[in-house]
Amino acid sequence: MNTVAAHYPTNYPTSDQEEAVITNIMIALRPREFFEQHLQDSSFIKELPPSDAEVIGAAGEYIDYEDGEVLFLEGDDADAMYFIVTGKILIYTDKDRTAEKELAQLGPLAHFGEQGLLSINAGKRTASARAVEKTRLIRVSGELIKNTLAHQSKLVAQLEKIGAEQQEIKREDRKIQLLLRLSRSRTSINLQVPRFSDKFSSLLVGVDINRHVIQLDEVMSEHRNPIRAGDTVTVTGSITGTPIVFKTRVLAVKIVDGSTLYECTIPDEMTYEQQRAQFRLELGAASRAEASVTKDGKKYRGKISDISELGAAFRLRRGVPIEKGDRIDHVAFNLTSEITIQPKIEIMNVLDVAKAPNLQQFGVRFLGISTADSAALKEFMREEERRRLRMGRR
Repeated sequence: MNTVAAHYPTNYPTSDQEEAVITNIMIALRPREFFEQHLQDSSFIKELPPSDAEVIGAAGEYIDYEDGEVLFLEGDDADAMYFIVTGKILIYTDKDRTAEKELAQLGPLAHFGEQGLLSINAGKRTASARAVEKTRLIRVSGELIKNTLAHQSKLVAQLEKIGAEQQEIKREDRKIQLLLRLSRSRTSINLQVPRFSDKFSSLLVGVDINRHVIQLDEVMSEHRNPIRAGDTVTVTGSITGTPIVFKTRVLAVKIVDGSTLYECTIPDEMTYEQQRAQFRLELGAASRAEASVTKDGKKYRGKISDISELGAAFRLRRGVPIEKGDRIDHVAFNLTSEITIQPKIEIMNVLDVAKAPNLQQFGVRFLGISTADSAALKEFMREEERRRLRMGRR
């Protein structure tokens, strides 16, 4: 058993008769009763305060899978964690969807799916999961788990330790995953080489997994051939507003369809500035949260659609003179009639809103936020999550 599988319990019944008895007892219980009677010793549950464990148990719901049914794939958005009631789940990595590698087989009372809910993994599944026989699970909302983990630093540290060991097994997969996301985002990146003070704009246009190279698009520059084969290039960009930085070496400069294409190495290291304590809240259409942004003496106002400790997204009418890269000091985020925060921001991306052609969405990161404002933001987000949980129980 590999180091990842060693973290999971794999205690199966010793006979078909015992298995049948245990299965019937487990299925007869309601999810809350199952938690109370069978999961108190779970490595996840036992680290929680009783009140949090009770909330998770009350929120769980049964979900059934047939033999061979896939729950999720590596790289999917993570929206839940699971506890196994009966059956077996295979956890595996399937790099490039061509070569499957088993990480663990999990049996009754094991849990999985929490790694994708950690902020260091950007809300993405770090492995795939499939039922290998008829299986019953208890599913718990990812938002509830994230809200619980937000104030459980010891448990988060333990989970991140397990996640780090998983990344040791497939660290290269993680880099490829981030590079593919950057490529698919079609957002511009900045390139810099030591001999120029200028930064050049480009796109990451391809990730060739088989040849182990990335491909950068032509750069716009007043210099002749600013980037050459053999150069070490520092690349900076963002994925949905979260900064990413890495260095790559240029292997070849090619002309393809009349344009320059740079083939570069997969980076040895990447910095993806997610933070453990990242809170995130998607605000519904009925929310009154509003952004007020002042640039060149003019004020622009619009709805906030998303907010976290690191940044926010808000919508303004199309045509306002605010562009990617702008740094704006005069900002007020009115979260409620009583709570207003005033961070300094940088515009990370500007996107069209498909269902509202007269609006554009601005993704921003906070350049500075006061301690008092940060505390007010955290409390606002926790209260909103509590409210949603209360509504969900009705």
